[in-house]
Parts: sequence; structure tokens; C-alpha cells
Amino acid sequence: MTQHNNVTIDPTVTNGSQLAANINSWRTATLSLHSGVERPTYATGGTMWISTASKPWKLFVFDGAADVAIGEVDPDGHGFLSAGGTAFTNDLMTAGDAADARGKLGAYATNGGTLTGFVRVLFDGATLASFQASGQYDARIEFRSNNGGNSYVEVGQRNNGDGFIWSRGMEYSFRSNGDLAAGAGWTIHSDGNVSGSVWNNWGRSDAYSAINDRIESRASAYANSRAAAGARVQHDSGTYEIGTVQTTGNTVDCPDGMFITGLRCQNYDWAVREIYVRAKYARNQ
Repeated sequence: MTQHNNVTIDPTVTNGSQLAANINSWRTATLSLHSGVERPTYATGGTMWISTASKPWKLFVFDGAADVAIGEVDPDGHGFLSAGGTAFTNDLMTAGDAADARGKLGAYATNGGTLTGFVRVLFDGATLASFQASGQYDARIEFRSNNGGNSYVEVGQRNNGDGFIWSRGMEYSFRSNGDLAAGAGWTIHSDGNVSGSVWNNWGRSDAYSAINDRIESRASAYANSRAAAGARVQHDSGTYEIGTVQTTGNTVDCPDGMFITGLRCQNYDWAVREIYVRAKYARNQ
């Protein structure tokens, strides 16, 4: 026990040796923070003392009526734990500097650090969990794979409010109007239409207009290639002699798609007695 043997120093009766002993006793008590198995009898309101009745030691402040616990001192492990605190507050109180405190707590400086484990974001039961990243202009989170290259993916929000995914040199934007657009030039619109350079081959930049025009064009071409109802059939150019009718008796039929346009006979040789059947191909207009 290193508490002071409380005596009253009377200069009329205390000699030099007694004074020295009293001062040395007080110094020892002061240096040991008045440690002992119980509060020193001379304690007054504001006296700080250490109870060594058990380990870890207890650090108290006497408020004049009762002892108020400040914390615990571990004389073997050389640690301190504040009363009502945790290992985290203990780490903060015993850290040598800011970097040491972050190391004890597993925290990171505002200018970054290296995480060597998993991060798990949980729901708090009332609202959705939120993981936020902010920048001067855009807010984004970057993911990099350890594949030896410089490939990475960014997910974030532009300062105009559009969400985006950036992957392998290509950006995909989720626009505030509901469109999904790619840096390659195509866009899926909120109404279901799709636009892109390939549709320019059909004269429009979007699928709806290009397909619509294509259907109208093909329908018009098909309609124009057909004769109107009630139109007369016309013959094609060229006349063909498809056979002869002989007086001895025979039959001549027109091939498919042809009709008879005339007859021809030879006026110089009636002995032959043949009439040539002439025909042309029919077309609708």
C-alpha cells in the first residue's frame, strides 16, 4: 500500500527528520496515485486513486461521497479500458497517433486505404442500406479485377442525374427520361423503340420508322405490280407460231400463259393445206 500516513505537520514540534519522512511518504503516495486496497482515509472530493484489491486495477475519483469509476488498468497486459467504454475506445485512448488509432480500429483515412477482406452492407430494418460515393462532378464506384490488365468497371451517377455503367471503354447511360443509351451509338427508348446507325440502311435512324417505311414501301411496290380489278389483260411483245392446223385433221393447243392472236396460211401452195396458228404471251399490264 502506497498511501500517505496522514499526519499534521506542526513546525513547533516536528523536527527535520520527521518532516522529511512525511514529505517522502506523501511523494510516494502521489507518485502511485494513492493506490491501495481501499480508498485512502485522507481523500477529499476530487482525489483520484487506484484500487489494487484485484486485477485489473480500478481507477476512481472520489466525489466527496462515493467513488466514481474512471477505468481499469491492466498491470500485466499494460492496457487501459475506460469505464463504460469498449475495446474501440480503449484503442483510441492508447493510440500513439492518428495512423496508430486507425490501425487499431481497422479504419481508413479519408484519402483512402487498402481493404483486405469483404465488406457487407446490411439492411437496418427500417430503410434500405445505402452505400454512397461522391465526387466533385460525378459519383462513382470503381471495381478492378486482378487480371494483370487495366480493365475495370465503374458504376455511378453523372452530375446531370443520369446513372451509368462504364465497362471496357464503353459507357451505358440510364437517362432520366427512361432511355438506355450506349456509347456505341444505340439507344433503347422508354417507349420500346430502338435507334442506331444500322437502321440508316433503311433510310431512318430508328427501328420503328425504318420498319414502318419498309413495310409501306414493299406494300406499295406489291400493289403497283398488280393490275387493278377489272383491268383488261394485255399481250406481251413477240408473236409465236405454235403449230399448224392440217386439212387431214389434227389439234393445236396454246401453251400455258399464251393466247391465240391469229392464223397464217400459205397462198402459193395449196397442196400443203396447212394453216399456222399464231399466239402471244399474256401479261396483267
